Amino acid sequence: MPTINANRVGQGTGTGSSTFSTARQSNASSVTDNPTGGDINAIQHFFSSGRGGGTHKFRRVFIHFDTSSVSATPQDATLNIQGSGTPNITGVIVVKSDAMSGDGSTALATSEFFSSIDYTAPLSSEITSWSTGSNSIALNATALSLIGSADNLTVALVEHDADFQNTAVTSGTVASGIGFGTTITLVYTAAASGYGHKVSGVAAASISKVNTVATASIGKVNTVD
Repeated sequence: MPTINANRVGQGTGTGSSTFSTARQSNASSVTDNPTGGDINAIQHFFSSGRGGGTHKFRRVFIHFDTSSVSATPQDATLNIQGSGTPNITGVIVVKSDAMSGDGSTALATSEFFSSIDYTAPLSSEITSWSTGSNSIALNATALSLIGSADNLTVALVEHDADFQNTAVTSGTVASGIGFGTTITLVYTAAASGYGHKVSGVAAASISKVNTVATASIGKVNTVD
């Protein structure tokens, strides 16, 4: 299966605020370009109770892949991310972003921490478990279409229940760690090619050859497309 290494990674830490919407929508207080080593709080919704209603703060991870080599919508795709530390999560989700100039040509800017994210375009389901080992995240049809049609795929990894859902959760801090020392990869199955229909009742996906001819070399069977 073809593999594309992450071209650029950015990690951002938000500004703490007693107002949930302010904490969620503000620019980052700090960003790191291509972080290295383990960060146990790479993706986070921080909440600490206290005076003034408590404090909210977010951390998010942004990843750019150069997908110019992919010319057709792949059959499937998976993000592989190394975990770090002991996870304490309610969920993580992958969403579309145009951070890092959308093409990975610039480092993550503090102004891109919220404004670059399209929360209406999830690219995965909620990930409800997180390992200190390798984490494989299956991407959805929206992501597959982007991979096949665009030269760049930029995603944001955000905490699900508070950040993605835009809900002021006050039950405590949740976070997922990432071992940035291990390359984040995008692994995909290339689009099917050749004759794409059943032959004698057998699904095309289960057929590699027809009368010794590879399916990739077959345009028609008995004059039928």
